[in-house]
Amino acid sequence: MKPHFLLFFFIQNFAFSQTSILAKYEARYELNYKPSKQSDFKLKNTFILLMNEKESFLQNMSHYVMDSLEKAGKLKKTGNMQTDIANYAKYAPELPYKIYTQNGTLKYLDSPNSRDQLFEYSESPKFNWVITRETKKISGVDCIKATTHMWGRKWLAYYSPKHPLPFGPYKFGGLPGLIFMIYDEADEYNFKLYRYSKRNNLNYTINIDAKTISKKEYNTLKTKADADIDNMGIDFSKMDLKSKNQLIKTIQNNVKNKNHLEINE
Repeated sequence: MKPHFLLFFFIQNFAFSQTSILAKYEARYELNYKPSKQSDFKLKNTFILLMNEKESFLQNMSHYVMDSLEKAGKLKKTGNMQTDIANYAKYAPELPYKIYTQNGTLKYLDSPNSRDQLFEYSESPKFNWVITRETKKISGVDCIKATTHMWGRKWLAYYSPKHPLPFGPYKFGGLPGLIFMIYDEADEYNFKLYRYSKRNNLNYTINIDAKTISKKEYNTLKTKADADIDNMGIDFSKMDLKSKNQLIKTIQNNVKNKNHLEINE
């Protein structure tokens, strides 16, 4: 796990503007995805989606658990960097982004280099959904199939009309019901709802403000951060030149072959 993921936790609670979402419902999703174009190996992450009829907020379950422990006073910063990194390391996911959505417009929040700044960009994805007559039970709920092409992939989604919430995992939404499952045609990214429940108007506070940049600028920062060898905690002093050059070549190759969800960005 890269150190810049850990550093995210030490800047995310600074004095950014805050807002809150009145959560009436929550959905939890499991994502199985292929991180590299060169391997069929898959990773798993879980996410929680808090929502009402007009807005939603998605974050990694690791972040949600960490926030809950902090609010309960069960997880605190000690002031000792090594101790705090050890305590918080277990809550550092591979996919730490957060997404706030309201009226079809989303704010994507992340800290790609995590050195001193949280960034955000806004986006209003236009999903040209094709709703079919095909149905399927997902997590015991009757769902309707819909398809769309987005970000260089064909997506197959199953939504529940009995749950009239126009949201889903990641940036997906715009269907007449909550998305219970969505995956690309190659099944390289597969989100599936594993828990849905009502919340008693949970007033959940989130840091919604950050330095605003364009999506293109964010992607540039993210690519540079992924290839930032100096930010990986590697001790090159114990390597000979040949080993160092080979490792650098491997890292560069991994960055080149990273299997992004959004292929055409």
